[in-house]
Amino acid sequence: MKHHTPIFFDSCTHPTLNGLWTNGRTGITFQNLASIRRDLPGYSALAIGLPGVGEYSHREFKRECDAWGFEGIAAVTTIEPTKVEREFDEIIKLGFRGVKVHPRLLDKNSDLDYLGRIFKLCDQRSLVCLLCTYEADRPGKLPSTDPFYQLCDALNEVSNVRLIMMHGGGSRLMQFASLARHSENLLVDLSFTLVDAMPNIPDTSVRQLMLKLDQRICIGTDSPEFRVDQVVRRVEEIAGILEPTKLANIFANNLLRFFPNRASS
Repeated sequence: MKHHTPIFFDSCTHPTLNGLWTNGRTGITFQNLASIRRDLPGYSALAIGLPGVGEYSHREFKRECDAWGFEGIAAVTTIEPTKVEREFDEIIKLGFRGVKVHPRLLDKNSDLDYLGRIFKLCDQRSLVCLLCTYEADRPGKLPSTDPFYQLCDALNEVSNVRLIMMHGGGSRLMQFASLARHSENLLVDLSFTLVDAMPNIPDTSVRQLMLKLDQRICIGTDSPEFRVDQVVRRVEEIAGILEPTKLANIFANNLLRFFPNRASS
């Protein structure tokens, strides 16, 4: 980076147990992620599990996270009330500090009425909740109610949940970011949306977010979808010369507030 480079705590990576990604594509392994860290001093990452991807299992995934020194995020694999409570108990027992809710992979994208229940489980167990807010899907699996307002309902129900809105709502970034303005328990993750061309959000708008909400934003690669250099290049294009403290907040400090004592290894 041309300006002051803070450490980079990558908010969104997806190493898998077998190295395979969605739709049978080649993904990344924990060894690949460790190689990135070796080549980039100060780099660390959330290693996020996904239901049904790369032979995911809570126990095996946590073991790999611990072995390679990454902060592991457990995949929520069910929303059925009795099963999800047992799953959260297992997640806590294994030592995870966060969970990922991925409505599309759960095949529960059309109606998010279960969010309040998930948020309550997270709040009761002091877990950070990462929620995929990218809502686009193929016909037959599209949202039938507005996900933004269902998220608002769930936050009204469980106001203290620590929530990271992954991908920042995609093309609705500004609307989702408005929620974080009023709560230090909410972060807007810019992974995927920052680099992907489809959202068509003006760079000037994203720059204003970085200037005004630098304490509510985190950035990730969504690896294996994008690389670190692609993300850094986009930040440089959009942000210009931001104050070093604001860059440090966006690249690392905000996420470290949610996951304290996680230093790069």
